[in-house]
Amino acid sequence: MKRIAIPVLAILVLLLAVPAAAQDGARRYGVKSGIIKLIASTGGVDTPETQYFDDYGRKESLTYTTEIPGLVKYDSWVIAIGDKMWGVNVTDGKRTKGKESQNPTYDLNFINPSPEVIAKYNIKELGEEQFLGRKCKKFNYDITQGRNKITYTAWVYKGIILKQQGQVRRREVITYATEFQENVAVPASAFQIED
Repeated sequence: MKRIAIPVLAILVLLLAVPAAAQDGARRYGVKSGIIKLIASTGGVDTPETQYFDDYGRKESLTYTTEIPGLVKYDSWVIAIGDKMWGVNVTDGKRTKGKESQNPTYDLNFINPSPEVIAKYNIKELGEEQFLGRKCKKFNYDITQGRNKITYTAWVYKGIILKQQGQVRRREVITYATEFQENVAVPASAFQIED
């Protein structure tokens, strides 16, 4: 049961790590495009991920592999464009689109957030700190899912979360970048929803 719960927690963290741009088309990030290698650590299990973004964060995706030893292993993508998102399962090299859904954090933005966004997520700036060789602003913010409120601490560079940590169901959840390529060509396949 523990192994099954870990991917569910990881998916929650992934949804928070890939918030799409606000509906008004405002820039989410201060960098046009990027590819970020990440590690998501939940309950002692590390999952490598790759985040892609383009058009200042208006398009984003995150790839990761879900594995439950002896049961299943598959590659997944979470793709967010505007306020919509899709889960995509990659099996035998073919993409199968999941149901379109509302991105629960589409309006979360650390570059000039509106007073409504600051209040909704209880965003508090904590100062500055270096991470991955970059000067980051450090924030606390809250995500409410049902009856659960999760407070995260995030290290943010030009609007991009390079590290975040919080407690989810009494488990520490940390996602951190190990490599960040700024303003690079991002393959169109990163935002391809299905074959």
